[in-house]
Amino acid sequence: MTVDCPVIDDGAIAVEMGRIHAFGTLAELKEKFAGAEIKEHPEGVLMPGIVDAHCHLDLVSFHNPPVFGESDTLDEEPGDFASVLADTIDFKHDAKPEIVIEGIQRGINRLIETGVTCVGDMTHFEGTFRLLREIGLRAVVFPEVLAGRGEAAQQKFEIALALLEKYSDATHDRVRVGLGPYAPYLLSRNLLKIISQHARDASIQLMIHAAESFAEMEFFFDSQGPIANEVWPNLGWSELPPAQRKTPIAYLAEIGFFEAPTTIVGGLHLSAKDFPLLARHLVRVVWCPSSNKLMKHGQFPYAKLQEHGIPTGIGTESWVGRLGFNMWDEMKLAITEGANPAPTPKETLRMATVGGARVLGLDHLIGTLEEGKKADFIVVHRPSWNRDEGEDSLYKKLITHTEPQHIRHVAVGGNILKSI
Repeated sequence: MTVDCPVIDDGAIAVEMGRIHAFGTLAELKEKFAGAEIKEHPEGVLMPGIVDAHCHLDLVSFHNPPVFGESDTLDEEPGDFASVLADTIDFKHDAKPEIVIEGIQRGINRLIETGVTCVGDMTHFEGTFRLLREIGLRAVVFPEVLAGRGEAAQQKFEIALALLEKYSDATHDRVRVGLGPYAPYLLSRNLLKIISQHARDASIQLMIHAAESFAEMEFFFDSQGPIANEVWPNLGWSELPPAQRKTPIAYLAEIGFFEAPTTIVGGLHLSAKDFPLLARHLVRVVWCPSSNKLMKHGQFPYAKLQEHGIPTGIGTESWVGRLGFNMWDEMKLAITEGANPAPTPKETLRMATVGGARVLGLDHLIGTLEEGKKADFIVVHRPSWNRDEGEDSLYKKLITHTEPQHIRHVAVGGNILKSI
């Protein structure tokens, strides 16, 4: 099943040198490649690997043991976006490296356990690159540029540039690098422009949290609210910027930030004028349903984004609750309560595969099962289903029934990361 084509009974792929050499029915490939080694998965669904388009592996130890409690659901936990943001900044400054490393390892293993083959990770910790390379997950890593105590944003930018130079290795095709200015309200106008110009000149991607919360909208329009009253004082800043009287998206467009290839994480609070701005600048969007619900950010404007042709992927953002970092849970929320109107199950699976690949600039390599693409695929236990129910029913059952133990096989570039 490729999500973009009809479901194929007894489907199969031929893998050679880490790529998909052919795709079709098992009978067709047996005839075409007589003598090839065959691995069969009865009652399985062969599909592209899941793409987690945005997360923070370096915060796993902050969120788990969970700061929000041990609940399996998100219903009982109140959201306080500004205070959590301030606490994560403190964690990044104070956490011991061994604590961060343990969390990153746990996070990567959890992604693989749940069928993720590629991740977009925003990080402040250089060790993330080494761990991803060692464990075998495909990734685009965005070294974080984030203001901190003592207004150290310039230093953090220089560190991010050093990581960019160090890991911009074209020979390592599985782990790539971008730049991650954290949010427009935590960096100066001048530094945002410099980051964008550097990314444009170097032809690298940017990832930024934007239009994510009502607090952010309030800050940009009036220079008031929780970001002004809690986050800025926590950073030691006393002088607030003047009210912009515009949305974060309009602000970023005005300063030329979108001249570089950009993905925004958030996109919940958009004005009618923001949608054509995003479309005109080819901006991509990542939707993180669980985080949005926990932080009470609001409904995701999926239909309006699609109406304007804006590419959309799904991410996990942070490890929330006891059973976090699960893209299947993100998909469940997406089709039930994360947007109004909600995407269909097929659209949701598409966002979690080729949609995420497109958001990360990798759709020419992964996201579908096509000849010539990287052999990033998973095998999921097929829920009870027959063709009379229709393909839409299969997509819905996959989303609503799949748990980590149902992920039977995970391969990245043909290398097996999980097999049960």
